[in-house]
Amino acid sequence: MSLTAKQKCFVKEYLIDLNATQAAIRAGYSEKTAKSVGSENMTKPDIQQAIQKEMDVRSKKTEITAEYVLNGIKGVIEKHSTDETTNASNTVLKAFELLGKHLKLFTDKTEITGKDGAPISIEDATVRASRVAALIAQANSRKDEGESSEV
Repeated sequence: MSLTAKQKCFVKEYLIDLNATQAAIRAGYSEKTAKSVGSENMTKPDIQQAIQKEMDVRSKKTEITAEYVLNGIKGVIEKHSTDETTNASNTVLKAFELLGKHLKLFTDKTEITGKDGAPISIEDATVRASRVAALIAQANSRKDEGESSEV
């Protein structure tokens, strides 16, 4: 499936600051729905592929690659590892950090666990869902009984 003109604009705008909500607004979507549209657009495979393709093109054009960023960080660390007084190393590392984030080299991961760090049990969720379903059925049954006695 090919992208609509608005989706193509969204891709172009997303590449500016990697902010889906702002990209949606700049692409002409309503400000009221921009957050949900931006989020939804980011889940669409065609849009994901278009964004990745454009990022790859830009990376090739600028010659800023994962290898470049990692080698830069390594060089800064090696050069400034003994210099504890300079702010230059902090500035340079921050710049590389931003480039690395832009290239999605650094991904924050969130671990979700159950009680006391234990794994989340699917059985627990299934049991709870069954209980909720039973309560809903019971409530509907009472409602039906009440309606039939009124007749």
